[in-house]
Amino acid sequence: MGDMNARTGKCPDFITGDSCQINNFDAKNLIPNYYEVDTEISRNNQDNVTNVQGKSLLELCIASRLRILNGRFIGDSLGYYTYMSINGYSAVDYALISESLLSSVKYFKTDDFTYLSDHVQIQLTLNCNIKQTFDLKSHIEKKWKYLKRYKWTENSHNLLLKALMSEHIKNDIMKFELNEYQENQKGVDGATENLTNIFENISDITCKITKRIKSKKKI
Repeated sequence: MGDMNARTGKCPDFITGDSCQINNFDAKNLIPNYYEVDTEISRNNQDNVTNVQGKSLLELCIASRLRILNGRFIGDSLGYYTYMSINGYSAVDYALISESLLSSVKYFKTDDFTYLSDHVQIQLTLNCNIKQTFDLKSHIEKKWKYLKRYKWTENSHNLLLKALMSEHIKNDIMKFELNEYQENQKGVDGATENLTNIFENISDITCKITKRIKSKKKI
């Protein structure tokens, strides 16, 4: 959700005329059995203009099976403008959702313009079925109990310079820079964990570590 600087007009964000019946010259079906045909859903839009960013957004939607909610649901069934400037009005703020989740959309709303911003606020409500299988409050309290708190002191500046010059910190940074992380969720998680460990090791050397004090409940 948000400002994407994309004007999509009324161009489709799905494959028009999509079908599983695509054969080659040998009359063999080229489409796998698990392929799901795109559903054609009409979309209204008061902004009829399409720009380069809009075309890119539409290509992303088609390739990723994402659908634009603007102009399709209660609260914005007409596809209202979302941005105003000296050049006029346009629709550039969107909410995108996977086609498989369209049935979970309760409504998508475009608010009225106010003096506070040149963009309108957009709101999305989804029907969710979330089952809590553990005590979330206890889990959060336990997690925070073991978190460290770092305090910057008068000596921290010199300690930081010393830490950055130490061999093990330099080796950790070098390994992080040379490591080829996978371009997927696993790679992102691995890079995040390694970078966090580097910051934590530097902070252990540089800052004063304090324990989190749990406030007493008032009787």
